[in-house]
Amino acid sequence: MPLHYEYCMKKFLLLYIFTCSILLLVGQESVTIDECQQWAVAQTSANVQKDLNGQILKTNLNNAASHLYPKLSINGRLSYESADVPGGEFTIAPFDNNPELAKMQYHIGLDFEQVVFEGCKMFYGRQFATLQNDAEIYKIELSINEIKSQVISLYLNYLIVDKQMGIIDNVRSTFDDQIKQLQVLLKEGVIPKNTLSQLELEALKMEQNYDELKAKRESILSSLSILTGKDLSNVQLAMPQLPDISRSMESSRLEFAIFDNQLQQMEFQRKLHFSSSLPKISLFATGGYGRPDYQFYFTRPDWYYMAGVNLRIPVIDWAKTSGLGKVITIQKSILESQEQDFKKANQIAIQDKLNEIDRIEKLIRLDGDITAKYQSLTKTYSSQLSNGTITVFDYIRQHNDELQSLMNQELHHIQLLKAKYELLALKGQL
Repeated sequence: MPLHYEYCMKKFLLLYIFTCSILLLVGQESVTIDECQQWAVAQTSANVQKDLNGQILKTNLNNAASHLYPKLSINGRLSYESADVPGGEFTIAPFDNNPELAKMQYHIGLDFEQVVFEGCKMFYGRQFATLQNDAEIYKIELSINEIKSQVISLYLNYLIVDKQMGIIDNVRSTFDDQIKQLQVLLKEGVIPKNTLSQLELEALKMEQNYDELKAKRESILSSLSILTGKDLSNVQLAMPQLPDISRSMESSRLEFAIFDNQLQQMEFQRKLHFSSSLPKISLFATGGYGRPDYQFYFTRPDWYYMAGVNLRIPVIDWAKTSGLGKVITIQKSILESQEQDFKKANQIAIQDKLNEIDRIEKLIRLDGDITAKYQSLTKTYSSQLSNGTITVFDYIRQHNDELQSLMNQELHHIQLLKAKYELLALKGQL
């Protein structure tokens, strides 16, 4: 019976622990930094702007090709020619009784025109419209990257403060145990009252520091909740895994795509202006009823038509196009210089961030040993304080050193997280 009873108690204890764990997980939801980024991006109008830009691009593409569509218009005219009709005096019906009216021309009809060749204006115009739309999309993507960076900063700052609060809470419980021991020693007359008072004062300072960190944590969480559009007051922010990074200096920052887009826009501007200097060929046809002004020998109103080919060759525009081309060449040189300056600054920032990561990793390798030694010394100081071999100030100083080492250990880990995320941002890999 005793063995069976012990087995049942163990089984009940395991079931109880499992049930409590499930209830704890259900009661407190855990979210990740990636989820927060997705929520924050969804809160913006980025998707709506992209859809609207797509509609604008479709309209601009149609506009760029609109001059190739056939043109049909109604054409009417009434004019009076003061000169006599060449070829002598004769009457033109129905103006036999009034020769002055015979000098009037009038007609109404339809004009048709179809462009055959326009110097590739449509092709260059559509390409230019697409590049302009891409530039707007890049601006939206830049704003999205800024939002992601804000989420990362708030998220990691929250984790730093939360870890600091946890460390202070653990140390505070140690202080409470030490104070209880000193209270017993004080009753026994082993230590003076000021020893206990100094330790209690330090405990109050720690309580005050804890409350300040708590207020800071709530402020960060409120900002993160506003940014993500989610109520994060009852959730647990999960500690992110260290992202994989490459030590190469290659960068795919969005700014490089923007520079390239601007260079292409300038090139297509040049081509658009050049196309305006090329010959234009179009078909035309006109027809109607009346006495057109170019038909002097029409003796009476009648049906007429005319069709042919128009050829237009600009002459003076060549000089204008040449001057504009020189301006665009200079602007491209300036933009290329700016791109090189940005690339150099980006490379320097990447190298600095890699150096920072190396420095933090070295600190982390020593943090564990430093903290372990501080904890061992604190235990020794605790017993020495109880024995009266050291002052309470020595104990408090040692305790603060241990507290700082614990905080540094957590801080360095999150600093490494932040540095790696910042490196990804510098390389355009967020």
